[in-house]
Amino acid sequence: MPSIISVADVSKTYASGFRALDHVSLEVQHGEIFALLGPNGAGKTTLIGLICGIVKLGKGSVKVAGLDIVADYRAVRSMIGLVPQELTTDAFETVWATVSFSRGLFGKPLDPAHIEKTLRALSLWDKKDSKIMTFSGGMKRRVMIAKALSHEPRVLFLDEPTAGVDVALRKDMWAMVRSLRESGVTIVLTTHYIEEAEDMADRVGVISHGKIILVEDKVTLMHKLGKKQLVLQL
Repeated sequence: MPSIISVADVSKTYASGFRALDHVSLEVQHGEIFALLGPNGAGKTTLIGLICGIVKLGKGSVKVAGLDIVADYRAVRSMIGLVPQELTTDAFETVWATVSFSRGLFGKPLDPAHIEKTLRALSLWDKKDSKIMTFSGGMKRRVMIAKALSHEPRVLFLDEPTAGVDVALRKDMWAMVRSLRESGVTIVLTTHYIEEAEDMADRVGVISHGKIILVEDKVTLMHKLGKKQLVLQL
């Protein structure tokens, strides 16, 4: 399958001297669910932020659908939806207003039918006129996903989407991600949970100390992890 995201020899060092990414190269294929695993501080969020244009590119190059993220930044960002870790929403707005506004930010025309479809898929339709300030953390997470999907992106980044959410929402989210993949959207998600990657992903990448140390097909990786070894020292 062709790659929709191509990361080539990317490094990122912050002003403090901290090297967040160290010669990272990665290909994400069109229409797949790619899970990026790693501990806190491994570089997952920096890599996603860099592809999405939130973090300034250091060394190397990144292309999305063949377009350079620096030279063609406007076109690239219109193809990307991002659900960050932090719950950042306009607390005093209604669900309908904030999701519709997000669509407008990308220059998309009004499409109430698409907004309704998105809200229904995330079990938010009955809350469309409610102010976000009245929501729990899990409900706010749903709103952020709706905002990320409002402009019909080709690539969706989910940065630890199930952190702090209940089991019911986690299952709803997994079902939604699968349906998005079936519609042709490429999904990149970061997680701490190997079972989440096992359940969701087509391929798994592992990042540690800013370096990609492994990229495997999920079935191959699970087969390796499933091996048991007994060592007898006589």
